[in-house]
Amino acid sequence: MSFAALLAVATTIPSLSLLSPADVQAMAYTDSIGTTLDGQHVTIDGNIVAQSVQREGYEALTIEETARAAGIRADSDFINNPAGTIQWPFKVGVHIGDRFGYRNCAGCSVNHGGQDFNPGLGAEIQAIADGVVSNSTDSGGSLGVVMMIDHVINGEKITSVYAHMEYDSRRFEEGDVVKVGDVLGTTGSTGMSTGPHLHFEIRIGGINGTKVDPLEWLWANTN
Repeated sequence: MSFAALLAVATTIPSLSLLSPADVQAMAYTDSIGTTLDGQHVTIDGNIVAQSVQREGYEALTIEETARAAGIRADSDFINNPAGTIQWPFKVGVHIGDRFGYRNCAGCSVNHGGQDFNPGLGAEIQAIADGVVSNSTDSGGSLGVVMMIDHVINGEKITSVYAHMEYDSRRFEEGDVVKVGDVLGTTGSTGMSTGPHLHFEIRIGGINGTKVDPLEWLWANTN
């Protein structure tokens, strides 16, 4: 019964992020197929873990296929749950770059107000949660091509910020409603940037609110 329940949980996320690395490794050496509701199933064959989820005519891809389709250079720094109500800004794990707070590098802001992600040029950036676009512009100053989205999470107004996107990649304008996982644009190097990356911020209290460590916030809130 417990193993069946484990499979049911695992099938909701292609990377099995609710399991420990040891659990995943152990499962990867077992050839098995578990079936759950709505045609969801996980296939484990040798060292390959692949998932297929039938949902509204869409079949989820493997992590490698998903990354390739989104132009993402995948990394294992984090695992995204595509069924979560709060997700990471990329469909799959990518390299985590400069952290929030003080830093010392040529051409960089000393007080870094966000978290950098390095998925490669042109990678698709996604909304971390449902919300309403509060700012969307190609002329965001040091932020370059930027989009900001207001969310209400746990009863609190949160604004997520996606900066340095490529020109002509923004897919939403101010006032548009977005859903978690919607592609907002692609990773670029506009504004004050030393190379292609996403500068991501979390502001508590709205667009003019207090900036907090986005990585710590994501670790605490993604589901």
